[in-house]
Amino acid sequence: MPQEDYSKLLNTILALSFEQRLNLLSVVAESLQDNVPTPPDMSVSSIAELNQKIDEGLSDIKAGRIIPAEVVNQQLHERYGI
Repeated sequence: MPQEDYSKLLNTILALSFEQRLNLLSVVAESLQDNVPTPPDMSVSSIAELNQKIDEGLSDIKAGRIIPAEVVNQQLHERYGI
């Protein structure tokens, strides 16, 4: 997020009433409790290993092991209203 957008967002949040900020806090805290699977730590020790990881990712895409953008957008909308 660009610094300008962050500053605007922060100012908007600070302009909210106490109750609205408290509600926002609970929504953010709840979102942190989601058990969304995350990929394992991604570290490599060589260019060859990096290229292997890239090839694996491209193979996953070619094999259809992806989440369609529509599904991701729907999940974001359901969870965060965006």
